[in-house]
Amino acid sequence: MTLALLQAQEGLLIFCLATLCAFGLKLSKLYHPNTVFSLLASNLAKRVVRQKNSDAHHTLSGVLACSLPIITLVVLLYALSYISFYPQWFGGLILFLCLDTHFEGRAKRIAKLLSLGQKGSAKQLLTSIVNRDTDKLSEVGIIKASLDSLALNTVRHFYLILIFYIVAGPYLALVYKLLLLCDHSWRQQLSIQHPFMRPVQRVIYILEWLPLRGFTLIMALTQNLSKTNHYLKHYAQHYANKNSGWVLALFSANLNVQLAGPRFYNHERFDNIRIGSDRQPEINDIQQMIKLLGSIRLFWLGLTVLIWFAINLI
Repeated sequence: MTLALLQAQEGLLIFCLATLCAFGLKLSKLYHPNTVFSLLASNLAKRVVRQKNSDAHHTLSGVLACSLPIITLVVLLYALSYISFYPQWFGGLILFLCLDTHFEGRAKRIAKLLSLGQKGSAKQLLTSIVNRDTDKLSEVGIIKASLDSLALNTVRHFYLILIFYIVAGPYLALVYKLLLLCDHSWRQQLSIQHPFMRPVQRVIYILEWLPLRGFTLIMALTQNLSKTNHYLKHYAQHYANKNSGWVLALFSANLNVQLAGPRFYNHERFDNIRIGSDRQPEINDIQQMIKLLGSIRLFWLGLTVLIWFAINLI
């Protein structure tokens, strides 16, 4: 009886195990497949990006640099799934490798370093999770950058990947993850407005437009709906990347702190709207953010399981 039930709900079991392993089983970055792909994407950009090239040439290079490695890898993995004995579990392994949950741990360490007065060490640790310049950040700037990064990276590298996996299977989740890795690795060496970056940024924006808004609206229903709705109307729509603006508006409204604002990339200032009219964030707000993410995670995973059972019962 138990075996039959497990076989009937094998997909849900794989989903839950992959999610739990993402928190309990941490793979070293030294041998993680994501690190290998990031290095490949970074080296591609170094080889093909030349200042003398035209914008059209950069754009074409960006299309090829992100599409060819991703298509090759996805086709190879898709072929491997056909010869594997358990293709569903193979898809679960792909999901596990795509999920990234290390951002909360680093945010906690940054908060601890700041509480000990070690601002230099906090900046150095922050550099490993953000692409912006951190050398001139004040303590408030470090906290705000940590909160921004924690919100955006958690939503993109965890929740959206889960949504893509549920809706379309592991390969769409994998494509989205690889696009994020390309974007992150190229931001470390190029301006965020470089024409080489445009293709991958546009594809990411289109892919996550609907699921990100759906996620934000569902979570707003369980949190401070009226304030979140106000922030979405008055701040998120004016943010440089409207997708990111929706995420930051959700967390700003529920933490009651101001997020976002101007930042520097490769010593170049980029002005951006500040989200929220509340106070500036403090060290304790990092812990509050982690608690909020924990409650969101429990609600979201519980909702996913209920929907899964409802679909199968129908």
